Amino acid sequence: MMNPLRLSLTASLLAVLLVGCSTPTSRAPTSAATPAERQQDAIAALLDEASRAQPIRAAELRTEAARKLIDANQRDQAIAILERIDTALLPPILRFDIATLKAGTALERQDSGQALRYLAEMPSSEPLPTAQAIELGELRAQAYQQQQDSTGELRELIKVAQLRQEPAMRQALHERIWALLGALPTDGLQRLASAGEASYYEQGWYELAINLRTSTDLAEQYSNLDAWRTLWQSHPALQQPPKAVAALFDSSIMPTRRIGLLLPQSGSLAKAASAISDGFMAAYYQAQREGRPVPEIQLLDSTLVNTPEQLLNLTRTMQLELIIGPLDKNYVNQLALTDTLPVPVLALNNSNIQAPGNLYQLGLAAEDEAEAAALRAWQDGNRRMLMMIPETDWGSRVGQAFVRKFESLGGQVVGAVTFAEQAGLADRVASLLNIDDNEARTKRVQQAIGNRIQSELQPRNDADALFLSALPVDARQIKPLLAFNYAADLPVYATSHLYNGSPNSLSDIDLNGILFCDLPWVIGPPSTLKLAMSQQREDTDTRFGRLYALGADAFTVHPYLEQLRASPLTRISGETGQLYLTEGSRIARDLPWARFDNGVPSLLTPASN
Repeated sequence: MMNPLRLSLTASLLAVLLVGCSTPTSRAPTSAATPAERQQDAIAALLDEASRAQPIRAAELRTEAARKLIDANQRDQAIAILERIDTALLPPILRFDIATLKAGTALERQDSGQALRYLAEMPSSEPLPTAQAIELGELRAQAYQQQQDSTGELRELIKVAQLRQEPAMRQALHERIWALLGALPTDGLQRLASAGEASYYEQGWYELAINLRTSTDLAEQYSNLDAWRTLWQSHPALQQPPKAVAALFDSSIMPTRRIGLLLPQSGSLAKAASAISDGFMAAYYQAQREGRPVPEIQLLDSTLVNTPEQLLNLTRTMQLELIIGPLDKNYVNQLALTDTLPVPVLALNNSNIQAPGNLYQLGLAAEDEAEAAALRAWQDGNRRMLMMIPETDWGSRVGQAFVRKFESLGGQVVGAVTFAEQAGLADRVASLLNIDDNEARTKRVQQAIGNRIQSELQPRNDADALFLSALPVDARQIKPLLAFNYAADLPVYATSHLYNGSPNSLSDIDLNGILFCDLPWVIGPPSTLKLAMSQQREDTDTRFGRLYALGADAFTVHPYLEQLRASPLTRISGETGQLYLTEGSRIARDLPWARFDNGVPSLLTPASN
């Protein structure tokens, strides 16, 4: 039976809060008390003692009581006690305990703003022992993370890293710092570096990240890294760099002396291979004119050297240090199945097979554009997409890539149709927008009531935008059909297939408003290489001209394969995009975006991360 002298915890708290010097109640412990009741008694005893104690001791007792309440998941009562403590005259450690208890509770409730206000109760002028200073910084970083304030989180982690003495803990913090720097938009990073408000440690991190981010040419990147090392010899990012930066410091650019260019000289891929070879050699001769070292090139016919065994034997016989090619996907798949390759191979197509580490893959896969469209649509705030793709093998691959990427981001494809012939496009668009369902519903109502009714057709309202992959002749019909079916304002994201490569405002006026991605070679300002090739060829602005860009990038990227592997942040500005290495040794591309305005592509600024 409960002793009538037992005070409930609520009653005890009320008594302590309202009566500053109440007389403590006493009770002989009974064996019937549960652990929770004993915990309540302990808390009540602490509060009773606090009501009679001097201010500092009283604050200590109330803090201990609040900690027990938090352990008992009674956070509201704990905060009520802590907020009544006057911390103005308390020693720093006790003020720290109170602030962190309140902040930790706020963070558990996802109230990061309140947590930061609690932590601000700790004056920065009062020094704390290292362990407490670290905990305070980590709590602030957690609060900024909840607010998605990368800059605030970054600054706190840089401070905490200076306090950590254990190498493993500091390394982990450096990796987190580097990841946050990598996620910041370039303009935001530059604003931090130029604001003049950064500490020595912050400024060193900012400048290191900017050097790697803005040095699109790897030779320039190495030069900038050397300059950074000279200026920041005492910086912790040099003493204990993140793994990606350490790999760059440890690697070097090794000039390749002899390259085998493995492409078909006959057969169905010969014409494409010729264009790739022309782009490759154009980049080669440009480098030679600029005084850069160039390798010896050995031309190999992949229709004759058509097995991995033949290629490996020829590599040893001719003492080749790098193979560029093959182009044929089946050949690339065969190489991917090879256990070891004696030299690096830069294939000009992609394999879906897990490949050995030194088989690099550079291609113009349509799937890359689909993934870029999914990312751009998501960054623009679209969460529910429609999809319209051709009934072809490449259309299927594009559609699968878009769905896979968009769903991985958290989006949903709520409707999709395929199309095969232009004659059926109107029906396919109406079906995608559910217009045909609306018409059928109207007819059923008319039949039921025997009268004609007025029905304003409306497209489906569960989609934010449309992903489209179509050739120009189809795309020029699909966009007007969207308008005809009451979806003129539906944003459209498309692959490069809808653009021939040369502006034609009369033909492409019906594409107005469509956003699409394409190679810098096509929609960016023309490079020196493209201008030079345009003087000699008339097809640089056709879809076929994209193969020149691929060949040029194969030459541009070949000296830097090791560096691409060393740093995920590393980018190379190429004719086919901003090139970087993904897992599996596949070279991916960040592509520019354009929108059709008055029938002409207009280059857009990159979407923010």
